[in-house]
Amino acid sequence: MLKGALIVMLVAAYALASHFALILPNGQAIAAALALGIPALLLIGFVFQWVVRRLFVNKSGSLAVRYGVAAFLAIVPVALFLWLAWPFFLSNAQALYFAQHVGTNALLAWVFGHTLAAGATPLVVTFARMVHTRLPVEIEAYARKVTVAWTAFFIITCMVSIILFVAAPIAVWSAFGVLLQWPSVAAFFVGEYALRKILFKDFDHASMKQGFDAYQQHRTAVPSAPSAPDKP
Repeated sequence: MLKGALIVMLVAAYALASHFALILPNGQAIAAALALGIPALLLIGFVFQWVVRRLFVNKSGSLAVRYGVAAFLAIVPVALFLWLAWPFFLSNAQALYFAQHVGTNALLAWVFGHTLAAGATPLVVTFARMVHTRLPVEIEAYARKVTVAWTAFFIITCMVSIILFVAAPIAVWSAFGVLLQWPSVAAFFVGEYALRKILFKDFDHASMKQGFDAYQQHRTAVPSAPSAPDKP
């Protein structure tokens, strides 16, 4: 619980700092730095892990050398790109936040929506099967509807974001796109869980923690791709 509370506090602090940086005069530099910071760190971490796993398959060389080379290849290109593109990002900080918000919600809409295609398993059904070995027909049908609802939620969020960014002051868009993004997702999640408890009173519903634990166990149980064999 302490870890969860800390994460919530950090997300809230980040959202508040981003919001005020966007709406206050002379806050563009802080806004751009906040918008780019997390994606840059994620990209550096991804490149670092890729280099360590792919370029040092045979584990040759000392650990310090391998990690040093990986860190150089991960940090330097990202830092160089940010340095070269900084003037553009600085003058387009608001558009950067807008692109991140619409892009994130469009991606989430696709993640849920593409599982509704013929022959695919709806994403919420997949999640439910991680917790329950057997799903009643009515629960599976409901889970499909929830997948549709999540898809519609993210599509509507994208549409509202576009309208507000074009037609409303930046303070109004930021309140919606920056401050309310994750609280609205949390409210939708909690509301759906409460509705499910009401509609299916006799079903053994898993708690949110049980669902998260089941997802973590599923990820751990999925075998990773085999490493390439060492060259002779």
